[in-house]
Amino acid sequence: MNEENILQQSFDIKNIRMPYTPEEQKIIGIADSLLADRNEVVRGLESKVEKLSNKILRDVDHSKNWQPSDYLPDFSGDWHSDVKTIQKQSRALSDELLVVLVGDMITEEGLPTYQTLLNRVASTQDPTGNHESAWGKWTRWWTAEENKHGDLLHTYLMFVEKLNMHAVERDIQHLLGSGFDPGAADDPYKLLVYTSFQEKATHISHLGTARIGEEQGDEMLHIICTIIAEDELRHFSFYRGVMKDIFGADPNGAMTAYAHMMKKTISMPAEELDSNRNPRLFTDFSEVAQASGVYTARDYIEIMEQLNAFWKIDDRKVTTDEAIQAQNYVLNLPERYIKLAARRKNKDFNFDASRFDWIKQA
Repeated sequence: MNEENILQQSFDIKNIRMPYTPEEQKIIGIADSLLADRNEVVRGLESKVEKLSNKILRDVDHSKNWQPSDYLPDFSGDWHSDVKTIQKQSRALSDELLVVLVGDMITEEGLPTYQTLLNRVASTQDPTGNHESAWGKWTRWWTAEENKHGDLLHTYLMFVEKLNMHAVERDIQHLLGSGFDPGAADDPYKLLVYTSFQEKATHISHLGTARIGEEQGDEMLHIICTIIAEDELRHFSFYRGVMKDIFGADPNGAMTAYAHMMKKTISMPAEELDSNRNPRLFTDFSEVAQASGVYTARDYIEIMEQLNAFWKIDDRKVTTDEAIQAQNYVLNLPERYIKLAARRKNKDFNFDASRFDWIKQA
């Protein structure tokens, strides 16, 4: 698998995983026998997880804690003017931005799948559904905060006249039914690398949508996407913080897990987004997001650079051959991606709204 194909998979096409070659296994492989040890390390971070989650999660009654109804028409009062304002402002949104917005919303609605991923792993699961462990509480309350994102975006989009919400909701059902595999299996290190990266990517995507929405005249969309982006940034700080502690406790294992996930590339949560009408739906959505500047190859690179700096990858003392090779790999990867992204910078892109039945055709 050459580097250009890796970049292509990251941003353009649905990532189809293939078995690793023996050479790749030398760089990113891990013996199954180490899985128990990794779970033990994560369990040993219980007090740190609790302290970090208490700092990041907001109490339901906190003055800064928002609910979707705070930003939606109040149907117990004079709601007509609020609905008309949403309709008027959203008419100015480009079809490209609407495609990105719908894709982001569908991704948020995939939350049940993401909670399931945490509950699959022995050291991060909530074994009873209301367990008082630090991970059990984090998983539930993180889910409770994330759940608001889909509720708010879904309801807001119901008022956008240009959207075919039946088609949107059909694809939400399809995505949930299809599930999602980030490539972490039951490995807590790999899963936490993934969530660290993905929460930051989601933050960037919502922030980009907010910016373009404001430029196109939809102030309410700007407000909505900004508050969601702020939540994602808080969640990012949790996952990257836990992963930093893992690097401190097990630098060799953490380094190989990090390299493993970057070698596979970080797949987007909506990668199973497709339909009989357009089997390339996720690919098309990704291309629109990149072309509109909402989430680009440069963003992917910058996330990795930020994580390398926060996790102090350059300064980590690793001792095994596999970890040393993994360290070199992740340190050199951003520069490789920068060169590849520069080569593809002027790639032609022609938006075709007919490929998305989310958008009503005139």
